Amino acid sequence: MAAAPVFAGEPAWSDSEFLSANRCLGLAQSKDLGVVDATALIAKIKQEGRGRIGYVRDRADEMRSAALRDGRTRSETVRTKLAAERDGVCKAYLGATVAAN
Repeated sequence: MAAAPVFAGEPAWSDSEFLSANRCLGLAQSKDLGVVDATALIAKIKQEGRGRIGYVRDRADEMRSAALRDGRTRSETVRTKLAAERDGVCKAYLGATVAAN
C-alpha cells in the first residue's frame, strides 16, 4: 500500500486523534475549499478504525460529514477559516499533500 511509508513506525492514534483526523479528511475532501490529495490519510484512517468501539467510529463519520457540510458554506470568511484549519492543524495528518489555495 502506498500510504504505509508515510505513517510507518508511528504509534496508534488516540480516539481524540482519530476523530481529529476524520474532521481533517472531511475538510480535505471539500470541493469548495479546494480538494487536496488525502489518499494516505484515508488509508491510515481505515487502518486506525479497526478495533475501535462503534461509538468512536460513528462519531468520526459524523465529524467527517460535518466538515464536508461546513465546507459548502457561502461565507467566504468561514471558508477561509476552514481552509486555514485544513492547511494548519490538519497538516499533521495530511502531510505534504496540503496545497496552498
